[in-house]
Formats: sequence, C-alpha cells, structure tokens
Amino acid sequence: MFNWNDLKYLLAVAEQGSTLAAARKLGVDQSTVQRRLAELETRLKLRLIERSPSGYRLTAAGSTVLAPA
Repeated sequence: MFNWNDLKYLLAVAEQGSTLAAARKLGVDQSTVQRRLAELETRLKLRLIERSPSGYRLTAAGSTVLAPA
C-alpha cells in the first residue's frame, strides 16, 4: 500500500536538493529521509530521484508523482 506521508520526504528533497537539507527542514534524521525515499521508490517501482555527488533531483517519474502535491 502507498503511504501518502512519504510524499513530504520526496517534496522536501526536491526543494532542498539533498537528503541532509530535507532532514533539517523536516526535523528528522537524514537516514529517515533516505529510508522513506527508498521505500517509496520500491512501492511505486519507479526511480523518483537521481542521486549524484552534486545533489539530488527529480526524475520525470518523480515530477509526475509530485505534480498533484
């Protein structure tokens, strides 16, 4: 089952550009953000975030998932 609360983690990462900044914004640990993103991607069977040394950004699928949010 899809957990709608996980969208706030995806949105925060998209806005902040990193899991650390997203964690600070949400008041949680960085590992929580990473775990929730991984769980969301697994449940949807989609890659939502592109990870790189310079930061995180939404994939096309991630943008589609966040559009209603």
